[in-house]
Amino acid sequence: MKNNKIYLQLFLMFVVATAVILIFTSGSSYFGKTFNESQDFKRDSERLVSELSQNLFNVPTEQDFEGALTVSEEEMHSYRTHYGSLAEQIQNIKEQYKGDIEVAEDADVIEALEQERDAKIEDIRKNFEDDDYVKAKIIAIKKKAIQEELKNINSERKNTLSQYSHFAYEFTDEKTGEVYRNGDVDEQSVFENTFNNVGKDFNSNYTIHFSDHDNLGIIRDSYTLDRDLQSISGVVTVPKSWFDNSYLGTDQKAFTITKYIYYGIVLAGIISFVLLMTYLEPKREDFNRKFPLRDSFERLPIDIRIVAMVIVAYFAIIANEMFIRSIRLQVYITGRYSQIIDLFITGIISFVFIAAVIFIIVSIAESLKNERNLEKIWPHTFTSQVVDAAKSMFENRSVGMQSLILLFVVFLGGFGLAVVMATADAGVFLFYMFLFVVFFMPTLYIFMRRMGYLNRIMKHTEDMANGRLTKDLKVKGKSPLAKHAQNLNGLREGVRTSMNEQAKSEQMKTELITNVSHDLRTPLTSIITYTDLLKNPSITEEERTKYIGILDAKSNRLKTLIEDLFEVSKMASGNIEISKQRIDLAQLLQQAAGEHGEDFAAANLDLRVNISEQPIYAYVDGQKWWRVIDNLIVNARKYSLEGTRVYVNLKLVDGNAELAVKNVAKYELYEEASQLIERFKRADTSRHTEGSGLGLAIAQSIVDLHGGQLEIAVDGDLFKVTVSVRTEK
Repeated sequence: MKNNKIYLQLFLMFVVATAVILIFTSGSSYFGKTFNESQDFKRDSERLVSELSQNLFNVPTEQDFEGALTVSEEEMHSYRTHYGSLAEQIQNIKEQYKGDIEVAEDADVIEALEQERDAKIEDIRKNFEDDDYVKAKIIAIKKKAIQEELKNINSERKNTLSQYSHFAYEFTDEKTGEVYRNGDVDEQSVFENTFNNVGKDFNSNYTIHFSDHDNLGIIRDSYTLDRDLQSISGVVTVPKSWFDNSYLGTDQKAFTITKYIYYGIVLAGIISFVLLMTYLEPKREDFNRKFPLRDSFERLPIDIRIVAMVIVAYFAIIANEMFIRSIRLQVYITGRYSQIIDLFITGIISFVFIAAVIFIIVSIAESLKNERNLEKIWPHTFTSQVVDAAKSMFENRSVGMQSLILLFVVFLGGFGLAVVMATADAGVFLFYMFLFVVFFMPTLYIFMRRMGYLNRIMKHTEDMANGRLTKDLKVKGKSPLAKHAQNLNGLREGVRTSMNEQAKSEQMKTELITNVSHDLRTPLTSIITYTDLLKNPSITEEERTKYIGILDAKSNRLKTLIEDLFEVSKMASGNIEISKQRIDLAQLLQQAAGEHGEDFAAANLDLRVNISEQPIYAYVDGQKWWRVIDNLIVNARKYSLEGTRVYVNLKLVDGNAELAVKNVAKYELYEEASQLIERFKRADTSRHTEGSGLGLAIAQSIVDLHGGQLEIAVDGDLFKVTVSVRTEK
């Protein structure tokens, strides 16, 4: 029941739409009009006067065209040389008859052919020798064309008088007094139309194109004869006695029937509208049905759906106009089965289109029901995507302009080809080929070259993504693609460096684990060993005291290693705080050097400290900066060759406090200078010294926290560490 109601509502909407479209299209030609006021009836009378102005009023004679019987030098030259020069034409004639003469066996036939050939040659010679001879031939062609044109005018006049025999007319030429009459215009008529100054609205010029009458195509000029009809006025009527016996009577009946049918459609539209607004009262929910086609439609952007609605509405109007026209044709042309089928088909098509418009409007309204904020709707529209794409294209102005020019040239190329195909003109084709070669082909070449370059860039990028770091991509020119290729080469180098660093990091991680394991296991093994020895009750007190001392030393060693490791980890992760104060670095170094003086003497090393006499102040964490100095000095004491000097210098350089520690290494330095800062790295690769391998790493981390720099230099066995930090006045 609900479906039947919807179908009824759709049908009534179709009737309302048909009535509205009828009012704004065909209705103006029928509503409130009589047949005599119809456009078709008026058009017939105007067409009659137009035909009379050409074929009856002041019809030209052969004497009127005497102005066309002139011959110019250009015409004579064209006539003479149409088939080539004199020699070429004579040679052509001889070649034409040569074959026929050779195969002819009868002497009379041969003689006739030779006479015919010689006559044509003589005619050609006269064309080139005698101007009057040529003029006479051209004038003869023109006279023939004029006579044929006059015959056409006379034939058209007869056709006009026969076709419009049901019209009575009377026109008078005020200038000559000549009267043109057919029937009695004073008789009672059903139609009358007055024409003043016929020449104002209707053309009476006669143009002869001689090339249409000259089969040789020699004469290409045309001649126009102007006829003045300004003085001709008159009246056209349809006498009542003639009306019923002509096709106009039948047309009047069809016009009246059609008018009342249209009135009925409008009345049905009004009744349907009232029913829809009162009894049926369609609701949007009734048409808000889900079906596969609608689901696909609603996945489109909202602006595309609106455009689709406009297009479907346009076709609905066109289909409805065809339906209305079929109704009219059904009245005018009766008894044809094809007209009934056409009426049925156009009605169904119109109904389907109107129903589609209704469902599309409901779908769009549902989509917009809960979203009325344009700013939220806009990003989901196709138009916004086009705008964003255009903005993206012109982010690089060079790419945008080149793409725009390319699209423009391609469009013009396709448009030009369509014009050439439509006109089929040789001149247009040659001009198009010129543009094709000069503009389109170079543009196409540039486009293909750029696309080839882009493909190579994409292949290079794919190789990089798969880890294949091939050779550098060749940079061509200064285009955006070339710049992209240059950036890609830089990225490739970055990836290669990153991979090398990653490999190096993996190697260092492995070494770190190995070194940490070794350095922790060594004191731990000693602790376990001497603990087992202490469990033996038979050892002496002296041995017990000795073992306990060793355990104490190894435990402290293990504690120091673990504390240093935790401190480096905290510094690396940033989980350490520093408290900066204004510290005299010279005094701090003096104290550190004093504490380690005896240790250097015991190690048979000569410590030379060179400190500026003036205080050198810097905002640093005093405790941690002490640790930096201490680690560097201790590192020098552990790894310096016995009997050598160790130099510690502190000076002011360009606003920075620069601390330098130099010593001669005890062990041969196989490692790179930068690797000696890594955790658990030692110059003593056999790891027999008591150091943890974390001294320089800790110093590096503390210096980084203060925004300073730590640099290591190795020159043979000479080892130098330089630390610099910004000073304060």
